[in-house]
Amino acid sequence: MEFVIFIFGIVILIFVFNLRVRVKDLEELVKSGETQLIPKSSSESSLSQLKKEQPITPLTEPALELSPLEPTSFDKFSEWLKEDWLLKLGALLLLIGFGWLTTYAFLNNWIGPTGRIALGIVAGTLFLLLGWRRIEKYINQGSIFLVLGSTTILLTIFAAREIYGFFTPISALAVMFLSTAFVALISVKYNNRYLSFLSLVLAGIAPLLTNTPSPDYISLFSYLFVVILGTIWIVVLTGRRELVTAALLLVTLYSLPRLFSPISTDLETLLLFAYAFAAVFFLTNTAGILRLKNKEIIPDLVTAAGSGLFLIIWIMTAAQDEWKSLIIAAWMVVFAVGAFLIFKITQRREPFYVYAGVGVAMLAAATSAELKGATLTIAYTIECAFIVLVAYLALRDIKVVERISLLLAGPVVLSFGSITSNAWAEGFLHKDFFVLLVLGLTFLGLGSFFLRRLQGVDDKESRKLSVFILIVGSLYIYVLLWLSLQATLQNNNTAVMISLVVYTIIGLICYFYGLKNDKRAPRLYGGALIGFVVGRLLFVDVWRMELAGRIVTFFLIGALLVSTAFLGKKKRNLNLPSKT
Repeated sequence: MEFVIFIFGIVILIFVFNLRVRVKDLEELVKSGETQLIPKSSSESSLSQLKKEQPITPLTEPALELSPLEPTSFDKFSEWLKEDWLLKLGALLLLIGFGWLTTYAFLNNWIGPTGRIALGIVAGTLFLLLGWRRIEKYINQGSIFLVLGSTTILLTIFAAREIYGFFTPISALAVMFLSTAFVALISVKYNNRYLSFLSLVLAGIAPLLTNTPSPDYISLFSYLFVVILGTIWIVVLTGRRELVTAALLLVTLYSLPRLFSPISTDLETLLLFAYAFAAVFFLTNTAGILRLKNKEIIPDLVTAAGSGLFLIIWIMTAAQDEWKSLIIAAWMVVFAVGAFLIFKITQRREPFYVYAGVGVAMLAAATSAELKGATLTIAYTIECAFIVLVAYLALRDIKVVERISLLLAGPVVLSFGSITSNAWAEGFLHKDFFVLLVLGLTFLGLGSFFLRRLQGVDDKESRKLSVFILIVGSLYIYVLLWLSLQATLQNNNTAVMISLVVYTIIGLICYFYGLKNDKRAPRLYGGALIGFVVGRLLFVDVWRMELAGRIVTFFLIGALLVSTAFLGKKKRNLNLPSKT
């Protein structure tokens, strides 16, 4: 009875929803008809001309003819229900009575465990056959019966394993897989998106219902590989590329317990399966992108990025330490070549970005497997600069390459450890010194390279990004100068004074360069640097320096600033008109 009430409630909800849809359609038709009843004209002459050419329909005649609405799903269900309704009502009563009879038989032990399991499998098979017959005429009804039949078989096999101990894990999994494979086969025949997706979900749930005494990941991954191949077969026939993404998610979820397990006895064998999964996903994505040159490729891009991350995690977790970098480097070459070939064939940049990004992530992982600390930061910096140059040679688009240079954010974060390192207390010629030097020179070199390539190009955003890269490079040089002087000189006041004087000179040069050439960026940069020096003097060094160092520093900075008055006077005199 609860089942009948539930079905009745669903019917009521469908009825209300269809009424809302029909009312909305009628309102839209009425509104569209009202706009066509009275033609609008900007003047009386045009209105009279319109009357001559096309007479207005009298008000007594119907001005709007409503086209008949298409029958909704509820209308179709009502028509189906009216036809032979006595027969259908009797079938429903028989079904309810059969359900009560089965329950009574179970309670009184009329049907043993074997009969119960056989009854469940037979019922599931009948639902599958019924869905197969109904889907020829009614897609939704057939799909529901197919999913219901497969689910019934899965739950029956689960009960057989969990309660009665029937079947073995492998035989139980085989029976469940056959039911899901049948659903997948029907989804391919009728090209049903949701049915194919549900078949994959049911196939993914099946291993959880086998009640295996001890996890056998090799058998599990073998089963998953068969499921993945079946999914690829569906994708090839139907073009549902989002199924590949769902398959990747399925494999990833089953991989997590093994990746984070403290005991790893079979990881090396499972790593081979990870290679096989990654290769299948890579080939499928590449073929899909090449086949669909001008269509939506978001599912392929998501799968490409996810498969690359999946592969990196497996290699970093399961591969031997001495082989990690070489394995990752080999896969990096595969993704990099794929990115280049796809871009050359399709001229689409989205897959290039994704595949190249995966290659960069693999390069970073391979580097981190071999290097540590400051050496790792230097290697990352050089690799990022090399990637930027290679991207420019491949794309010849300075705007895109500028954004690729944001990969240097990784080395920037790692460089904070070099700035605060204790090695500066012992001297300045050490690894941390070269970290800051390499980063500073890299930023300055890339910023200058971008600005030269942007000459004659009207793109303010790209110019701002190039200037920002130059500023970041100069900041690294300033920090390097500050720390080196602090590490070299015995007197900190002298180191601070020299640094601030150098900053002031650079700021003045940039300011007057921008003033002379009417360039706003150098002028603002120089003014900001001078402002930093003065602010440091007034709010920090005035309290920390000794009196003698304070006097010398203030005199030097003040003299530099006062001398600019003569430079400004000279510039103004040069602009005065000559007397004749």
